[in-house]
Amino acid sequence: MEEYQPHIKCKKGDVAETVFLVGDPQRIPLVTKYWDEKKMVADHRGLPVWTGKYKGIPVSVANTAMGCPSAAIVIEELANIGAKTFIRIGTCGGLKKEIKPGDLIIPTAAIRAEGTTKEYIEPEFPAIADMGLVMALEKSAQTLKAKYWKGINRTHDAFYERLDNLSKWGKAHKDPRMKNWNMPIVSSEMECSVVFLLPLMMGLRGAAILSVNTTEPFESIEKDPGLIYELIEEPKTDDGVDKAIRVALNSLTYL
Repeated sequence: MEEYQPHIKCKKGDVAETVFLVGDPQRIPLVTKYWDEKKMVADHRGLPVWTGKYKGIPVSVANTAMGCPSAAIVIEELANIGAKTFIRIGTCGGLKKEIKPGDLIIPTAAIRAEGTTKEYIEPEFPAIADMGLVMALEKSAQTLKAKYWKGINRTHDAFYERLDNLSKWGKAHKDPRMKNWNMPIVSSEMECSVVFLLPLMMGLRGAAILSVNTTEPFESIEKDPGLIYELIEEPKTDDGVDKAIRVALNSLTYL
């Protein structure tokens, strides 16, 4: 009898070595519409998994739902049945005033400001994206002429968090000696740290491409704290998600 993973209800042979991860099941058809062929292989507990081919390359897409606890389960179970490369396609908040809705973010690493990864390894251990995947995503964005930013992402647990949970990461700018430093923290979201850390610990690969749908620069949220809870729903943010999907898919040609 073939062994199915308990939460995603998939077995070996159901998924490709490369899996795209989304946090919203409604994004799955937005990804698969670009594929040559596709089929749903499982849909259990709101975690659908689809497998197919993109330009002849075997690929899968899986929903992780929102947050690191669920994402960790999905990544572990996918790895158990043969997945080796994980690319998150998601949304995020932009933490610099120059970053606009619909821009793309390619994180190089994630601040582990959440609880899940601390149950795997001590908090001092860094959550670093696979540099080969980062370079492929960057090359893909350049080829598709998509505007993107590269830097450190901050991953956290609570969408409706206290203001100081986020604002503390910008306090260095208040130091007279550091106020003009170009700090590389560019985005904030809720899954990247586990998408980077678990594959890193397993000897696999993880990376992400994010579309900005919240603008929350450090210098702005102190004046208007409500910005951190505001999701921008406009054509340019929808276009940003589509750009992120196309950049992620096209990155396979550079791996």
